Amino acid sequence: MVGKLKQNLLLACLVISSVTVFYLGQHAMECHHRIEEHSQPVKLESTRTTVRTGLDLKANKTFAYHKDMPLIFIGGVPRSGTTLMRAMLDAHPDIRCGEETRVIPRILALKQMWSRSSKEKIRLDEAGVTDEVLDSAMQA
Repeated sequence: MVGKLKQNLLLACLVISSVTVFYLGQHAMECHHRIEEHSQPVKLESTRTTVRTGLDLKANKTFAYHKDMPLIFIGGVPRSGTTLMRAMLDAHPDIRCGEETRVIPRILALKQMWSRSSKEKIRLDEAGVTDEVLDSAMQA
């Protein structure tokens, strides 16, 4: 009974994995097709447009980066897979990923250190930097 249950569970996982791989493959081909349609020469209208040459070995493509392009920030807690996701995205020729930063954890550590130190707490209060001001700054 238990062996049959394991076998059925394994079969279900195999089917789900196959469907997922098929779907992602179709989606990747669809995205690649759209990129080829839109990779025609770009007119540089803005002085703030930066043109960079891609590192594609097949064809030396030119990509235009400008201030209106959407940026996507990916964040997560430590050991949640964000480093792996960044490495996988960075492997794609059309995606640029910056290095991981430790800015947010450092800011949180500073805020916590300031709240624990009575000397720093007095200095911040005298300067008009209250807990509400710090919280508002953190949320912005």
